[in-house]
Amino acid sequence: MAKKGDGDRYRVDVIQAKSLEGNPIGSPVDRELYLYLPPDYFESKDKRYPVVIFLHGYTGNNQKMTIVSSIEDNKNLPVDLIPPEILAQIDLDRILSYARLDELISGGEIEPFILVQPDGSLHLPHKDGAKDFTGAVQTKGSFFVNSPYTGNFEDYIVKDVIDYVDANYRTIPDRQHRALMGGSMGGYGTLSICLHHPEKFIAAAALSPANITVDLLDWKLVTPIYEKLLGREIAEQLGASSYSDILDTFDILFSKDNPLVPSIKRDKNGKIVKWSKNAANNWQKYDINHVIRKNPKALKKVHLLINCESTDEYGLTQEARKIHETLVELGIKHQFEIYSDPKAALSPHILGIAYHILPGIKFCLQQCT
Repeated sequence: MAKKGDGDRYRVDVIQAKSLEGNPIGSPVDRELYLYLPPDYFESKDKRYPVVIFLHGYTGNNQKMTIVSSIEDNKNLPVDLIPPEILAQIDLDRILSYARLDELISGGEIEPFILVQPDGSLHLPHKDGAKDFTGAVQTKGSFFVNSPYTGNFEDYIVKDVIDYVDANYRTIPDRQHRALMGGSMGGYGTLSICLHHPEKFIAAAALSPANITVDLLDWKLVTPIYEKLLGREIAEQLGASSYSDILDTFDILFSKDNPLVPSIKRDKNGKIVKWSKNAANNWQKYDINHVIRKNPKALKKVHLLINCESTDEYGLTQEARKIHETLVELGIKHQFEIYSDPKAALSPHILGIAYHILPGIKFCLQQCT
């Protein structure tokens, strides 16, 4: 496996994901793996460390929607492109970076650990060719599931990533010292993977998990920062395109041969009156609530944290509550919070997640003892 930055603690390795070989969409098998090693890693040659795997969000890969070396390198929040009066409304000190992790570990606030960030992108372009702040075409995400239509991305995490990290770095290679967390799509992936593989993780933190269900088919997405910068009309257009792409991806992942979205029929007022029941059932099989009910014992073995911003613009607040209610009904212990953060107002989804990555890591590390 290729390694970039040997001897450095902020690393990018390239691993061969055997689980993705022969996938139907030709998604790359060679995958970049971002790794953070703690400050004393090369000084304490015999010391081993717990591992936290962080799964990124939709439209991103391990270069975006992730924790990077410094706030200036954060491609999801390009500070040099955001007007100062807008940037002043964002609490940059709460957005985690490798440099901040170094400070926290060196100061004794958190225990040394290894952070792993795999690439979970399908490497398929956004259906409308939409671009991000940097001008790059956004890409569809895998939601970290095994799909007959896109490949085995769950196996890639559970087998390829874990095996590679344990074989090449001084981890404590057991369940008791391994945690999984993620935001948005990565929050969904965290729950889905832990439901299927509770034997791999002692703890999980799902931040604003993107459990997109048929209840969200008509959700109107407007991100406040886009409205401020570009106006309401363009913000609505961007939101419609973004949500349409997510729904298109769900059809590709879960019901490619019988897609749900094209089957939708509406009345003269635009209200949905009919859709393919088979396609809807295919989607439902991947609804986290459905998966929990199929295997209620799985999450009883995992220390679980779920949270979401109260004004999440993707409609995920209501979905997080549904998951919470399912867990309560089944007697599955977990920590749950719907929070309201004024400093997340410009983008409750993205900033809400960003501000809660560090608390999520702290939660995971508390269980890895």
